[in-house]
Amino acid sequence: MRFLCVLLTFLAIVLSIFLGFGMYNDSKDIERFDKETAVFEEQSGLYRAEINELTPKISALSEEKASLKAEIDAIKRRIIYKTQPTAFLTFDDGTSGNTNQILNILKENNIKATFFVVGTQIENSKAGQEAIKRIVEEGHVLAIHAYEHEYSKIYTSKEAYFEDFDKITALLKEMTGYTPKIVRLPSGTATARSFCERYGGSTDVYYDIVSELYARGYTVIDWNVDTEDWNTATGVSGIIDRAVSGAKARLSKEYKAAVILMHDTADTVKALQGVIDGVKDLGMGFEVLVQGGYVTRQIAETEKP
Repeated sequence: MRFLCVLLTFLAIVLSIFLGFGMYNDSKDIERFDKETAVFEEQSGLYRAEINELTPKISALSEEKASLKAEIDAIKRRIIYKTQPTAFLTFDDGTSGNTNQILNILKENNIKATFFVVGTQIENSKAGQEAIKRIVEEGHVLAIHAYEHEYSKIYTSKEAYFEDFDKITALLKEMTGYTPKIVRLPSGTATARSFCERYGGSTDVYYDIVSELYARGYTVIDWNVDTEDWNTATGVSGIIDRAVSGAKARLSKEYKAAVILMHDTADTVKALQGVIDGVKDLGMGFEVLVQGGYVTRQIAETEKP
């Protein structure tokens, strides 16, 4: 019995020593864990600070990369036009009662075109709004011309121009859900400059307008083949002849690209198939104008001579 008591006492002592040792080890582990946690949290804080510092730089570099890629793509695209004869069919001053017929002809020929539209022609016109819907749904490029095609109003000042411009962009965004980024100044850049001098008192108005357009991310595009279809004296055959001869002349240029100016007129509807056939016979393909793509006048002319 006494032996049993001694044994139990001995075991109790051993157990207490073991438990004490275990508690000691646990205490050391906890202390080590606390130290490691503190180091980890300190290092994590440094990493977070570094990440916060680098994030804006990474974002800026990503934007720069995207911008450079777009610029490189545009350069590649323009280089292609040195060897690949291309025609761009463009229609100004629409929409009109003739637009749907133009769209029908384009659809029959599987050709896409670029439409520079006027706000007053579409805002209160059901047919005009349906034509806008077709332009977008059928894969053509919707582009900006003006809200009111009134030289004496829009070219009096930069503010007057953008009051008009903001109305057409708002209208098109409401109708389509996006804002087109291709712009053609009413009457083209060369004449617009003279109109700004006449109605605004200085060519400075022109440079202010175009510079602001580029600052807002728009591309201004003119033409290099004028069919003169706006003049009824030109006639159907005249429209075809001017389009085809103008496109042919571009084949001898550095860039073999013809940006053909037409309008939504009745004679244009009658001439369009002939224009398409004649241009095709020259070996030209058809494309739409895109931002950063082939242009006849652009950024250099935002700078005053």
